[in-house]
Amino acid sequence: MDNNFEQFEQDIQEKPIDWREIFERIIFHWKWFLFSAVIAIIAGFFYSRTQNDVYEVKSSILIIDQSKSGQMNELSVLKQLDAVGIGGGKSATMANNEEQVIHSTTLMKRVVNNLELHTNYSHKVFLKSEDLYTASPLYVHLDSLSLNQLQFPLELDITPEDGQLNIKGNYNDSTFQLQAKKLPAILKTPAGIISILLRHGKTFPDEPIKVSISNPSKVAKYLAEKSLTTEVGKLADVIDLTLKVAHAKKGQDILNTLSTIYNQDATEQNNLSAINTATFIDGRLKLLASELGDVEKDVESYKKTNKLTDIDEDAKMYLEKNSTYNQLQVQVEMQQHLIKYVDEFINNPAHQSALIPNLGLTDVGLVAVIQKYNELLMTRGRIALGSSSENPVLKTLNEQINATRKAIQISISNIRKGLQISNTDLGAQNSLIQSKIRDMPRQEREFIEIKRQQQVKESLYLFLLQKREEASLNMAVTVPKGRVLNAPDDATQVGPHRTMIMLMFLVIGLLIPAAIIYLLEIINTSIRNRTDVEKSTKIPVISELGHNDSSSIFIDYHTNSSSNSELFRLLRAKLQFTLDHPTEKVILVTSTMAGEGKTFVGINLSVMLSLAEKKVLIMGMDLRKPQLAKHFGIEFKDGITAYLSGQITDYKSMIFSSPEFPLLDILPAGVIPPNPNELIMKRRFDSLLDELKEQYDYIVIDSAPVGVVSDSYLIDRVSDLTLYVCRARYTDKRNIDFINRIQDEKSLKRLFLVVNDVDLESNKYAYHRKYGYGYGKNRYGYGYGYGSKKTDTGKHV
Repeated sequence: MDNNFEQFEQDIQEKPIDWREIFERIIFHWKWFLFSAVIAIIAGFFYSRTQNDVYEVKSSILIIDQSKSGQMNELSVLKQLDAVGIGGGKSATMANNEEQVIHSTTLMKRVVNNLELHTNYSHKVFLKSEDLYTASPLYVHLDSLSLNQLQFPLELDITPEDGQLNIKGNYNDSTFQLQAKKLPAILKTPAGIISILLRHGKTFPDEPIKVSISNPSKVAKYLAEKSLTTEVGKLADVIDLTLKVAHAKKGQDILNTLSTIYNQDATEQNNLSAINTATFIDGRLKLLASELGDVEKDVESYKKTNKLTDIDEDAKMYLEKNSTYNQLQVQVEMQQHLIKYVDEFINNPAHQSALIPNLGLTDVGLVAVIQKYNELLMTRGRIALGSSSENPVLKTLNEQINATRKAIQISISNIRKGLQISNTDLGAQNSLIQSKIRDMPRQEREFIEIKRQQQVKESLYLFLLQKREEASLNMAVTVPKGRVLNAPDDATQVGPHRTMIMLMFLVIGLLIPAAIIYLLEIINTSIRNRTDVEKSTKIPVISELGHNDSSSIFIDYHTNSSSNSELFRLLRAKLQFTLDHPTEKVILVTSTMAGEGKTFVGINLSVMLSLAEKKVLIMGMDLRKPQLAKHFGIEFKDGITAYLSGQITDYKSMIFSSPEFPLLDILPAGVIPPNPNELIMKRRFDSLLDELKEQYDYIVIDSAPVGVVSDSYLIDRVSDLTLYVCRARYTDKRNIDFINRIQDEKSLKRLFLVVNDVDLESNKYAYHRKYGYGYGKNRYGYGYGYGSKKTDTGKHV
């Protein structure tokens, strides 16, 4: 196996790819390539015309950081979070989150409904469908309930005819026909009731229009997932939008509307915080109003009962200090109430996903965490509208929200403890002051306690009123979330790529004939020319002969315009140099099988040798299927077989001369014998050849094919040279291996190959074209015969 592999490698190295041959073969079939290329270009042109135009519209949006707007949603937590080590990298995260929002199907569905993109209008323009968009003279409307319930597109082919509209429809593979005699028209279809109106400023259509109505959700999903692409730009706050559509104006309207609806959606989401805060404050205000009214009534009743008018001047100093501590306690208690409200709010299951209102807590850390928690809730709510629960961004936001919520609860617990300690300390200090004024009237002390309760309720009430007004102001004044940096004013046509399509079809057109040639090369098992033979054998090729279109086996020797006449002259010259004349005279002509042209070669070689003023004899030694007498028009029955069998003793009586070629004699085979091998083996045959050599300059023996019988091997003993004929487009390449074995076994001496029936019209043999002649296919050989016989019969020598 290793030896075989090495031999295989050696064969490859010895037989490199002949690029010149490949190129010449392509040039020879240039008409194929030209025809295929023209057809491919025409097909490419029509194919490109069937492709719809594709326009690319681009826009970019700057995401505005609303933490600087001071709105009630309290997004300004960046600096606070960075200060405590919680924030960082918010800009990129914010842009990525907003990219998901812009790319959501929910947002795109609002665009689709706003622009009515669920209804598509088109007409045919030279093979392709062209989107009309708002240029359609007709307006078709399907009721909203049926529109949102569409499972399949509703297709309508509207054809104007004699002032009315003929409609052919298709829905869920079921067809229907309608007719609108006037406009507006209301028609019932399997998908629902449609209304057809004439657009304002448009005239009645004069060409067919195709209308397609689809479910808005499916259209939005296609636009969001297939047509729209978004990318966070080099500047983290900028999002680049690219949309590919079939109509330039439609693409511009989609991006403009998308930007507008995105800002509307962001405003609605941001107002949720203010609305939630206002609702919470309204509830607390009602409770505080009731409590404050009760305290004020207590103050009024106490003063009336105890008839209090003023505080003792002597207790002013202590009262001022007591007032200071009271104020501090008021602030601490107010913070305790606020912490309590927030704690109740966050622990209420009903507020699990609600925004936590910021009522003015003074602890910076807690305020920052609450602001971060509110921001995460709003972001999650916006992304969840257009995504599933499996979205990785949602999962990350949920984890952040849970962590932030726990942080708020921990902060509330810690702040409570801190406020409790502060309140205890203030109470202790206030007790010291009160010890100094124990001598003050009981009524004054009781009045102060009542008054303090009134101040706490009043301060808290005024504070909540202020926050309520801020919430109302934030709902009235909003800042857009996104600012359009580059409006989609320009649209670039990006499809179809007609140049690329034409080039692709041209390449295909060139590849098809190349593939056919290659396929023919693969399936071709016969030789084509001298080169194919020389690739497979080391036996010298002495000549190659062209195709013969004539019905006669004889070529035209009287003109120099015949390529075969020149090639036979060349063969004659080579033989004269090869044979050691006059000692070597006998030329054996054979082949592997019938039909390869050995008789054709033997006859015309004999004629060519005789034209050189040489005495030539051609012997018909194909005793099993003799053809020589037929081609020369000899009707005499006996031949060499009669002489070898002893029936006739004078062989000269069976030799015929040719009227056209005086120096050429013919010795036909005669009657087919039952034992040709034995006749050839007789000594009588050797003696005959010895006598003939004395009389002729050359003896050409037309022998039987060696691939069928062994006669030629027996004749080889009397021959001086063997011409082995193989035929282009007929001889199997495997026959060359058979010839190689003959050469290796030395079964035939001095073996030379003649390649017959070569296509001299190919580009590789362009130098032969001036001759313009060849010889016909399948007109000679065993069992084939020729189109006509020679009319002249030979005469005896």
